[in-house]
Amino acid sequence: MKHMIWAAFFICSSIGGADLLHFAMVSSAETASTPVLVGPGTVSTDAREFATSISPAGDALYFNRIDEPEVRHIWVSNRVGEHWGDAEKMAFSDNRYSDVDPFVSRSGDRLYFSSDRPVPGTQTKEPTEDNNTWYAPLDGDNWGAPVFAGTAINSSADETFFSESATGQVIFARFGEGSGRERSTSLMTAQRNGRGFSDLRKITTSPAFLRLSNPAISPDGKLIVAAALADGNPQLYFSRQRANGEWREFQLLPAPINQPQFGQFAPYIANDGCTLYFSSNRSAYGAGGYSIFSFHLPAPTLNDR
Repeated sequence: MKHMIWAAFFICSSIGGADLLHFAMVSSAETASTPVLVGPGTVSTDAREFATSISPAGDALYFNRIDEPEVRHIWVSNRVGEHWGDAEKMAFSDNRYSDVDPFVSRSGDRLYFSSDRPVPGTQTKEPTEDNNTWYAPLDGDNWGAPVFAGTAINSSADETFFSESATGQVIFARFGEGSGRERSTSLMTAQRNGRGFSDLRKITTSPAFLRLSNPAISPDGKLIVAAALADGNPQLYFSRQRANGEWREFQLLPAPINQPQFGQFAPYIANDGCTLYFSSNRSAYGAGGYSIFSFHLPAPTLNDR
């Protein structure tokens, strides 16, 4: 059809009693709904908000907010009816260190995040020069004291944007040596194994000219990342894993998720497998620059392409 356009969509289906995310390239003549600003006035405010994760029960939303001073804290907003209530700073996230990229494990037993906290065994309380992955374990109804996630996944480089599938496959970004945009970036994967992690390896991605970061793995193991071309705004791309473990070429997500004149980053796929959260500067709300948006992934009936 003349007005038919190609678009990348997601199919939400039920497998084994759990909603999982399936990616498909489909032909659609309909315009998808517009991403919705999350929690205007409570989550999305005049400050800068980014990096979202939601509890398995769907009643708590964790995110980053940069306020004064310029330290990145983790905040939480609890659901009140159909809305997100006033956010509160997490008790363990104080002005000594920057805590970023919260991610609640699919089972809800850990709240992962990246931080410049001093690692165990060091003789200083000063922030480190790199970020490492930490987690707060669930202790009753509260989050316990932060725990260093160990050397199996942490290194002397920066580890950020940890995420996990329903089977315990984890993916995160590792920033290497150098400075600014010249720093090498790798997507890493491992397997959660009891209390630790195993089988760490680098993900081979294509096309090679994309500088991939901000990985978000879905409950059933699909991947969304933020990437930018030279001098361009970051946009969201997706990939599926082949049977041999390699990843397919990353494809640009369509509008209205991506808008090239704005930046899109910090994706997160909720436990329902059907809701995408991301951060963008597309909103005129407040003066902070970045706010959090959600987008319900449609479920077209057309066949995979």
